[in-house]
Amino acid sequence: MKSRAGRIARFVLRWSIAVLGIAWVVANLHLRDRVLVLDDHNVPVERTLLASATESSPLYTVDIDGVSHEVPRDRVINGPDRKTVAVPGTGTPARQARLLGMRLMGDPADPNIEPAVLELLVDDNGAGRFIKPAEVIGGFDLQVPQPRVEEGILTMLHRANPILIIGAFAVMPLTYFSTTVRWHRLLRVLGIVMTLRRVLVLNMVGAFYNTFMPGSTGGDVLKAYYAAKHAPSRRTAAVMSVIIDRVLGLLTLIILGGAMAAVQYAIAEDRTSPVARSCLHVAIVAVFLLSATVIGLWLMYTPWLRRSLGISALLNRTGGLAEKLRKILEVMQIYRREPGLMLWAILITFPVHLTVVVSALLAGKAFGLPIGAGYYFIVVPVIVLAGAVPISPQGVGVMEAFAFYLTRPAGTTLNQALALTMSIRLVQIFWNLLGGIFVLRGGYHAPDEREKAELEAPASASICASPDVAPDTAPAT
Repeated sequence: MKSRAGRIARFVLRWSIAVLGIAWVVANLHLRDRVLVLDDHNVPVERTLLASATESSPLYTVDIDGVSHEVPRDRVINGPDRKTVAVPGTGTPARQARLLGMRLMGDPADPNIEPAVLELLVDDNGAGRFIKPAEVIGGFDLQVPQPRVEEGILTMLHRANPILIIGAFAVMPLTYFSTTVRWHRLLRVLGIVMTLRRVLVLNMVGAFYNTFMPGSTGGDVLKAYYAAKHAPSRRTAAVMSVIIDRVLGLLTLIILGGAMAAVQYAIAEDRTSPVARSCLHVAIVAVFLLSATVIGLWLMYTPWLRRSLGISALLNRTGGLAEKLRKILEVMQIYRREPGLMLWAILITFPVHLTVVVSALLAGKAFGLPIGAGYYFIVVPVIVLAGAVPISPQGVGVMEAFAFYLTRPAGTTLNQALALTMSIRLVQIFWNLLGGIFVLRGGYHAPDEREKAELEAPASASICASPDVAPDTAPAT
């Protein structure tokens, strides 16, 4: 009864996050170009453009309450690059005023000209008031110039470079072949012999189901199920190969993103810039995750340490948590005698993630995102890692939030961040759906709860007989 209630709770949580994520994306996704127009109180209001315009257009045709209006350029401003600025008060100490917008000279999209701040628009008791940058206490340095015209999705699609988009799709098959070779080797070392073609089919079938299951790892259950059916006497080993295959992929993703973030921060000319700070944050999180992994491995491989911390007593208990912990330990023990294979598996995984980054880079360049090429090697691993968390289908909402958080310091708009995320997702979905060909031809189906239980049932009994497992009563090796 508790198990059923837990499944229902997880289902409700995941789909609630998915629905909220989709609602957030739809609410912030704009098809038409937008500008910030000043009202009678100098407060900027978002308006939809009815005619094409540029940063230097003298007039902007906008929709105001369903009526077309031509607004002069001086009534259209750039968005703010931060929330507040410190300004002197009237007969009072300095206060933090909300920054409503800016007037810039130059085009933020032109990499050859650095925009300059002419005026800042701050909130003054519900109305907008323009001040000079020199009036800001401590000075004002432009961090992220925002465009006067925020392009909508339709404009971005119209201006997109089709050659780069084709390239973004064309490079992705390399990831499926590389992951197939990796899993094939992980299976073979366990004595599970399958042809490379068979492993490729299961890999594509798993990718197909990843498109519909929560996160980007749902298809792993299906891969484990059919690999176990292929080797019924080695069910546990088949399941473990899938788990280790996924863990190695995620660890390599963390290493790639963290290393690139550290390099970008180290070579940054201004380490206080928003992009440099984002790089530092990613590097710190990567170090934390890798450190936690090392500590976890130390605990896994040191029986006396497990006993002294009371972990062994927990493992010897009955119940769901103890069973899950035992299976994690068993997974790690099987491959501990294959360090060369583990190193090879990590090395062959780098081209997989690099291909995903290159695909996203090509898509980003096609849509004109103002992100440096090197920064993609930091942003994309984090976005993909967020999507791998089995919370919502295809990581909807989660990936978008991380994308906007990381790309905004580089000057992207919300629409551009969403376009980048959708590009990553759609490229993967396109190739994942090709796995449906094997599903239709082979009759593969997602395992139900009963089949999942059958898959897990013999795991503990079969693995305990393996000579590679070091019991907690044995000396440390």
